[in-house]
Amino acid sequence: MAKLVLSKGGSVLHQCFLDKDRIGVGRDAHNHVVVDDAAVSGEHAEIIPIGNDHILQDLGSANGTFVNGDRVDRHILQHGDVIELGSFYLRYLNPRVSGAIDLERTMLIDGLYGADGGAGNGVDHAATETRVPSARPGRVRFPKARIKVLAGKRAGTVVELDRVVATLGRRGDRLAVLTRRPHGYFITHVEGRRYPRVNGQSVGKETRILQSGDIIEVADEKLQFLMD
Repeated sequence: MAKLVLSKGGSVLHQCFLDKDRIGVGRDAHNHVVVDDAAVSGEHAEIIPIGNDHILQDLGSANGTFVNGDRVDRHILQHGDVIELGSFYLRYLNPRVSGAIDLERTMLIDGLYGADGGAGNGVDHAATETRVPSARPGRVRFPKARIKVLAGKRAGTVVELDRVVATLGRRGDRLAVLTRRPHGYFITHVEGRRYPRVNGQSVGKETRILQSGDIIEVADEKLQFLMD
């Protein structure tokens, strides 16, 4: 299992396994990884699992997030990567991840954020699906589901959710991802000031498991999630 190792001055201070749907990193006490340094923002960054990978996302921190010396807004973490947080170092350890970012995993970032890494350019990414390789494709059975568009420009259409990741919404407005895992489908907010809603309730910053029949509202669309 992938894990994070927090250190300072060569001494290991904390270890955290990446067994949650979202790992918060920052100075505030409610984070999963608390970094007590004035250069670190209260909610500095987050790490979200996508397939077998983990995506590091800066949360608009005052001093930025650096990986191996380079400032990043978002980054597909590689085994051995070092995240610099003030005078602290957070090392990502995941031997299952290969040493190079292949095309399909790069497509994951492009699918979520656009090839230029920008936001708010008006490109609709509703139900854009991105393939992420599985380490054991022959041993894992995934559920099957689809979304029916109830309202919006694509009203009446049905989209099969037959990939690991599907994006919903519009960059710069409300963008969310649906992630297929062996035990179900999960929705996670990615960017935008307005959070997606499920059955009339905001999903907030947490990842939420979906139930068949749930009504999802993202950007200007209303969708119904249907699982076999």
